[in-house]
Amino acid sequence: MRTTITVVASVCAITCAVAQTLETTEAKEKRIEQRTCPAVSNGLVFVEGEFLPPPYVVSRVRNAIYINGRYIEASAPWPSEKKADVLSPIPTPDDPTMPSEITKATTQYDPAFYNYLNAKRDFLVSKYGKQKAIKMLPDIYKKLPCIKDAYHDTNTIGTIVLTWESGDKVRSNEFPPQRSQDNGTPEQAAKMFDGICDIYSKGLEFNDYFIFGSAYTTGTQDGFGRFLAPIAEELRTAKDEEAFVTVMTNKFPMSAGFSEKAFKSFYKHKDLLPQWEPLLQKRCKGRQ
Repeated sequence: MRTTITVVASVCAITCAVAQTLETTEAKEKRIEQRTCPAVSNGLVFVEGEFLPPPYVVSRVRNAIYINGRYIEASAPWPSEKKADVLSPIPTPDDPTMPSEITKATTQYDPAFYNYLNAKRDFLVSKYGKQKAIKMLPDIYKKLPCIKDAYHDTNTIGTIVLTWESGDKVRSNEFPPQRSQDNGTPEQAAKMFDGICDIYSKGLEFNDYFIFGSAYTTGTQDGFGRFLAPIAEELRTAKDEEAFVTVMTNKFPMSAGFSEKAFKSFYKHKDLLPQWEPLLQKRCKGRQ
């Protein structure tokens, strides 16, 4: 009888231990796969000009970052669970034609500019190899109406110094380091993407603002009055989209990182101004 009780007790103990291990493993996998930060009532968030009302909940599913359930970014790929035994051949991209949207007034932040250069760079590398592509790129830049001059930086391989029609000089790193899809483990990736979640969540907690979309910019509470307040004022007073964009691009040239498209996205959602302007005024109090 005692032997039977002992065996039954042992089986129960083993079953409980296995169940606890499975539960711990599942909890660990869930923690790696996703995360949700505590809600934050401070700050302001805009996505393609659309205001997202607080409170703000920053979350993550693998490498994808969300705020209030709205997709924000996936800045790097999630490590693949299994490497493919045979890699499919990568097709050679087509040679892109310079779009008519690129003019003397184009800035480095305009999608037409960087989309064309990225496609052109990919084409040159696939056809001629990376080293020859680097040598060819200055001539590609010089053909653009917005670029006065382009030449290699003699101190850094792969960097081109661009002189814009505006007179600005910019050093462009043509081949920045990239994260490989199979670089690291899911645990390491989770730690990295959790860090990005913390940047947004803590920034909002400290009353920062974030603007995502065709133009990305962020600022502290001191910047509310310098940047967001003029946007709100012009949304109230501009007679139409063209007038609004003209005023804003004159006030904030390319150094602000905003293109015409980004300002147009704000005008598209001008009906949301009554929702966020009172919060802006509250955040700006004593700081304008």
